[in-house]
Amino acid sequence: MARLKPLPRSQRLILGRKLNRGHDVSRRDDDVKDISVGLMDVDAAIMYYFNEVIKPTAIEQGETIKVPVLYSNPERWKSVKKDGYLRDTKRQIITPLIVFKRSSMAKDDSMPIDKTDANDPKNFYTFEKRFTQKQRYDQFAVQQGLIPTKEIYTVAMPDFMTLTYECIIWTAYIEQMNKIVELINYSDGSYWGEPGKFKFKVNIESFEDATEFGDNERIIKTTFGFSFRGYLIPESFNNYINTQKAFTPRSVNVVDETNLSVSSLYRPDRRAQDIRIFGTGGGSAPGGLGSATDFIRGVSSGVGVETQDLEFTNTFGGATMYIMRGNGEPSSSVDIKAIINQGYANRALSMKMASYSGSDSGSTYPGHLDYSLASGSSFSVTLDSGYKISAGSVKVQVNGVDLYSHLAQTQKTVPAEFWVSGSVSEPSSSIVINKNITDATSGIDLIKTDKVIINYQQMKK
Repeated sequence: MARLKPLPRSQRLILGRKLNRGHDVSRRDDDVKDISVGLMDVDAAIMYYFNEVIKPTAIEQGETIKVPVLYSNPERWKSVKKDGYLRDTKRQIITPLIVFKRSSMAKDDSMPIDKTDANDPKNFYTFEKRFTQKQRYDQFAVQQGLIPTKEIYTVAMPDFMTLTYECIIWTAYIEQMNKIVELINYSDGSYWGEPGKFKFKVNIESFEDATEFGDNERIIKTTFGFSFRGYLIPESFNNYINTQKAFTPRSVNVVDETNLSVSSLYRPDRRAQDIRIFGTGGGSAPGGLGSATDFIRGVSSGVGVETQDLEFTNTFGGATMYIMRGNGEPSSSVDIKAIINQGYANRALSMKMASYSGSDSGSTYPGHLDYSLASGSSFSVTLDSGYKISAGSVKVQVNGVDLYSHLAQTQKTVPAEFWVSGSVSEPSSSIVINKNITDATSGIDLIKTDKVIINYQQMKK
């Protein structure tokens, strides 16, 4: 018989899964149990809730007795259905008594989450073990900048099911039955199960009362059904354990040349682990396409100060194309293509408009006391703190008619009809509308009822 050749590593499979030895983690000293939820766990949750939470009792001859609760196997349930009651080993009718059984099981369509494939689950619950030996404090790890390893467990997504149960209660007296039914009805909508373990929500349907006779005895009987919204997951399937163990990396080393020193990519206060990138800068540009760090340079205001700004280029060590400022506000001429935030754009890049009437100025008409001494009618606009009027951006309308100004709007000579007071380097917050001169070729004498609209843009001083 010819010897079979070994399969290539890319084709090796284990139970339908690709071989990955990185996922093989020893569970030898592991104290975390494999998680599984079966039908017995659901039945046990019902039994626990009846006995330890509802605690049904009945008064017999002045004594309070605990009502027994039994899970009915097929033989016992057939006897109950045939005779209408249950007998003990001495052939005596047992009262009071509670018996329940599971009658059906169906997929819960209200929960669309699924494991996707039982042979190779894709969706998991993930939880972290609070403390392990690998998380203990280590002085060497601190000096080397290593991150404490976290122990992670993943559990395949369970199947969400709706389980239906039937329950029968027998008592000797109606008063006993009323007390038991009241307790059970009050627990409707709650989660049944043992504290610290799996719990399932219960919906109780209607109660049906009946009175029967057996062995010349009257028996009070109540039947009701309830549904359990639970979930099922086996401990293993196809020899694959559904609970897997993994560890987070202690460090991530990026093998590349870089001049950018990034001390932390994630903030611990945001529930993310620190990742430190270690690299050494080279004196020459590497061959081929460089990494992202070749085109991004961190800019710090001083030694030991955290990087605030980022410079972008398109070649290794090339000239700065644009800068991303940490505060989102350009501060120099190289910031022409800077990335800015919305607050800065609203302050510096949007046109503002101010509306006035002629009476808002201190010298509005020729008969005013100060009009002969003034250059014209002055209007003050509102500026944000640290900002000035952007010369060349001002537009003035009087009664809907645009007024003329020089290109350098701080000049007030003829034929300018308005100008910005102050110097070219430091314009003030005032706009002056020139008064009319003798040749009537420029300027305007405002009256109180004139409507003045001033549009302007501000910039940082």
